[in-house]
Amino acid sequence: MKQEIEFYGEGSPYERPTSVRTIYVDGTAGSHFRGGIDVELSHWRPNQTDEQYKAGTSTEICFKYLHLNKTQNYGLVVNNHLDVDGVLSVFVLTHPTVALAHEDVIIKAAEVGDFWAWSEGKAFNLFQELSLIFKDLESPKRGLGDSYQQCFELITKILQERTSTTEAEKILLRQYALVEEGKIIREELNERIVSYHVPKETTKGDDKTYLNTAKFNEPISERLAFWPQVRNRRDAQKLQLVSIETEKGIHHELFVPGYCWADTVGLWQPPGLVPAEDVLHGNKLHWDDLSKVVAELNAREPGPCHWNLFSTIDFFNKMNPRNFPIILTTVYNGNVRSQLSLESVKDAFRGLVGTETLWT
Repeated sequence: MKQEIEFYGEGSPYERPTSVRTIYVDGTAGSHFRGGIDVELSHWRPNQTDEQYKAGTSTEICFKYLHLNKTQNYGLVVNNHLDVDGVLSVFVLTHPTVALAHEDVIIKAAEVGDFWAWSEGKAFNLFQELSLIFKDLESPKRGLGDSYQQCFELITKILQERTSTTEAEKILLRQYALVEEGKIIREELNERIVSYHVPKETTKGDDKTYLNTAKFNEPISERLAFWPQVRNRRDAQKLQLVSIETEKGIHHELFVPGYCWADTVGLWQPPGLVPAEDVLHGNKLHWDDLSKVVAELNAREPGPCHWNLFSTIDFFNKMNPRNFPIILTTVYNGNVRSQLSLESVKDAFRGLVGTETLWT
């Protein structure tokens, strides 16, 4: 599977190749960007991506570029960081013939990386193996270009392999089975809010692993008892109220869709989100109806539990110690649980979302 187009990693120790046209992917173009000549294909904010190419992940954006430009009109692809969507975006443009033959698999793998999406088989294996190899490629002595080349070799190997169910994928399948069997209780509160109740009979006293939060591009392991990918199999475009029951009360957290940080089209966005000018600073949340619900819940709490609503959807977790995509939590000040009944909490959220909002 031959590489067809050159790649350059920003900050690499070797000389930057010249190019009639350069494509910058999954990030923001730097000072070398030539307006009117070069192209940016990214869902980061801000970006200079042409509207006709915009999609969900940067990987999908790159595929749209290939479909709308049948001849190779570029000679260099540039990226400045190492993550699943970034690596796959570069692979699509540097190995277009191979990539187009595996488009669906590659797009789904990128969605797992950036949005915690559900995937199975080869797409899941692609995400998992890339996220695992990143730990070995983070040495400051290793140039970005060399790291990408090793990733390219891994990608081509996985695309050529027979599909098999790995132990990591079995973790997600077992967790999803808990939902299917009713051991984790799923209930749609309205069109855009879903409740996931984990009874104490399911946690069996081990609420910590259910409260662990997923890191960006984290490979699947037993560290989490309820990965967001499991919920996103059915509810990727919904708010998710996750309630972990214990002997002393209930922990509650509200998750927004995992793609909310990015510049996407065609995907539902919660009301009140104000897109950030820069992905590093996060989206602002100005949702009066949600603020009223939170104030009501805090007023009704009989004990010291406090519902904490974060005003910034912070992808880099500077403002939110519970990590994106959580925007509301009772898991903040110590180990205090809510004493409100689960039904009363769900009732408070049922009427929250009335209209759909699409960012286009």
